[in-house]
Amino acid sequence: MKKLLTTCLGFVVIIVFSSCAGESSKTLDIDFIKEKAEIGLSMSEVELAFGKNYISGEADGGKLWLYDTTNKEGAHYERRLEAVAHEDIIDGNVVNQLFINFQKEKAIMYSFFYKGDDGKVWEFVLNPDKSTIEIPVSQ
Repeated sequence: MKKLLTTCLGFVVIIVFSSCAGESSKTLDIDFIKEKAEIGLSMSEVELAFGKNYISGEADGGKLWLYDTTNKEGAHYERRLEAVAHEDIIDGNVVNQLFINFQKEKAIMYSFFYKGDDGKVWEFVLNPDKSTIEIPVSQ
């Protein structure tokens, strides 16, 4: 019985550790966003898809979440819901930023900012009508 209990506890620890490790292994890139972003996802479904490492605030009568990826260990930039970190993306301190707008606790719009091969900041948008646009937004 004692051996069975120890084995079961070890199994539970492995499961908990594995699910925590999965949280940090999500890589936000354009392909991941195009695959996972969906209009109408609940906040809990968005957390399942993109993780819980975001900052949040109020915007336009709803919620706004910001996910981001930094490139350099120890890189610091000001995480702000009010503005895209264009300079930090261009300089390589920030790899990307994903802003998600919610109304009535459902995702209504996704805006993903990243550095393109041309060195400019690009924006991929999934609009409320499910149309998409991908354009450069910096010089």
